[in-house]
Amino acid sequence: MKTKRTVIKKHGSLRRQKGMVSTLIAIIVLVVSLFAAVALMRSVDTSNTIAGSLTFRQGVVQEAERAYVASRTAFTYTEPASDTNQGGGYYSFPQPEDATHPDIPAVLTANAAGTVGTLAALNTENTVTYVVERLCPAAGPASPTTCVVPGASIEGGSVSNQTKDNGPPFNSGAYAAFRLTVRVAGPKGSIGYVQTILH
Repeated sequence: MKTKRTVIKKHGSLRRQKGMVSTLIAIIVLVVSLFAAVALMRSVDTSNTIAGSLTFRQGVVQEAERAYVASRTAFTYTEPASDTNQGGGYYSFPQPEDATHPDIPAVLTANAAGTVGTLAALNTENTVTYVVERLCPAAGPASPTTCVVPGASIEGGSVSNQTKDNGPPFNSGAYAAFRLTVRVAGPKGSIGYVQTILH
């Protein structure tokens, strides 16, 4: 009596397993390639953002230089003209600071017409405004005992009376310090501030 042997062919299942492994490897390579592409895009975006930020900062400094030149010619810094507000961005005492930007005058962030100095627009698309504040606690004649007086010097006199032995009393108006604050509003909502002391 002959017995029949059943021969199981494994060739088909081996091919299927090899195909599944190849597909799995291809998917892994694809995912890794996608991650690499995303990382490259983020790197390029970061580089562009940094370059744009540096360019804007450089532009802010250049615009601040323009505001400095304009403010030197727009206002009179000697007494008695410096004792009172002159309009157009000059204040004889520091203005209240902005709630969200410490040390920045609120009149500058409010940007109301007539309260700030404005520069003519160039092709940079920047809007430049500025404020000059005399560093005295109130309007009126400057006093070397209450104002910031960076260049004051007494020649042969006492500090208490701020006088010289040979000449008129100390002229505080010639030595009073002034703070220039410049606001530059650029494209895409970017804003930069520059402050400097004038004396």
